[in-house]
Amino acid sequence: MRKILSMLAVLMALVVAVQSLDVASVRKVYDGYQVIRTFPDSEAKLELLQSIEDSVETWTPVSGNMTSVDLMISPKQIPLVKALLKCSDIKYSTTILDLQRAIEVENIETDHVPEFKGTCSSISGMSWTRYQAYDTIVSYMDCLSSTYENLVSLYTIGSSSEGRPLKVMKVGMAGNQKKAIWIDGGIHAREWISPASVTYILKEFVENSGSYANLLSKYDIYIMPSVNPDGYEYSRDYDRMWRKTRSRNAGSSCIGTDPNRNWGYKWGGKGASNRPCTETYRGAYAFSEPETAAVRDFILARRNSMAMYLTFHSYGQMVLYPWGYDRDDHSDEYELERMGRVASRAMGRGYTVGAAAKVLYPAAGGSDDWAKGGAGIKYSYTIELPDTGSYGFILPANQITQVGGEAFRATKAMIQDLLTSRG
Repeated sequence: MRKILSMLAVLMALVVAVQSLDVASVRKVYDGYQVIRTFPDSEAKLELLQSIEDSVETWTPVSGNMTSVDLMISPKQIPLVKALLKCSDIKYSTTILDLQRAIEVENIETDHVPEFKGTCSSISGMSWTRYQAYDTIVSYMDCLSSTYENLVSLYTIGSSSEGRPLKVMKVGMAGNQKKAIWIDGGIHAREWISPASVTYILKEFVENSGSYANLLSKYDIYIMPSVNPDGYEYSRDYDRMWRKTRSRNAGSSCIGTDPNRNWGYKWGGKGASNRPCTETYRGAYAFSEPETAAVRDFILARRNSMAMYLTFHSYGQMVLYPWGYDRDDHSDEYELERMGRVASRAMGRGYTVGAAAKVLYPAAGGSDDWAKGGAGIKYSYTIELPDTGSYGFILPANQITQVGGEAFRATKAMIQDLLTSRG
């Protein structure tokens, strides 16, 4: 036990040293970093992993509901953490041997099929064979807006902390008293497959709208590919593992808020930190971030028509529904489980379905909880996209079309279910 405590003390000293460095304008390099998958098979082993949560970066929750926990560890931490795991009889495997190498090959474009000249993809430079810059995504949306005037409307619903326009596109055919669906991605900056998949959904509904006329004549679909464009661009230019927004925090040199702990339903509860330097910092107050506040205002202005809220994250392959703030039951749980299984079946690979706090762990201030509890949207889901840990957040770009296709099939199946079962 004394040896374990000594290792923990060294780990804590390492993380304090790292947190004190100001590397805001220098690209962070992950040479020699590893991602390891641990298998805590007892409460005591889980508690040990929880004790080092602030010293290493966890890629998956340290929760009794999870059979494994993924940790990202620096070269200096590798011998300490592995020795600690060995001393504690916690089995582990290395899933990413060199994180920097994985990052360098992640976004290499392969199998690119040239677009026909004059299409919005060719005009904007958009494709789904690599991860795109936010400006490219916006250019693509601008082109769709001018090309499909009778089908889409483009909104700028606000500006990010750094002044980027927050863009939402409505897709729908003319009709009266239509219901609406909300779809967003990119809440967490490092989850690149999310905005890529949401733009894939946008492309399908707009460019192949004739195939989905039965849905688009009954529902308006609001699509926001990137809720957190500042964080996304920072993850592209400076730190691939950046998760939060890029807002300033009064009294702290640490930047950003976790935008999925910042929503105003049960804000500040379990699983949300009040310390600005942590990855799950909740913000100074609910909706402190201009990005979450803009989405709130836009949805509330249309809350009477909103039938479903979908937000795409990664990774883990899960379809999660409220509540996330705690393991509380509610009257819609059976129906949300049923609809979640509609999505899971449509995606065609193994997706866990369940209430977020029960499948994972309590985390207050999430967007899906607010959509249901704050905006009153009955069907509210977080879909955690692939994979299940082989690549984690560094999913190669050659998987975008497959994952985007799965996300689209899930979305279409859920809206079709609403249409046939709810009218």
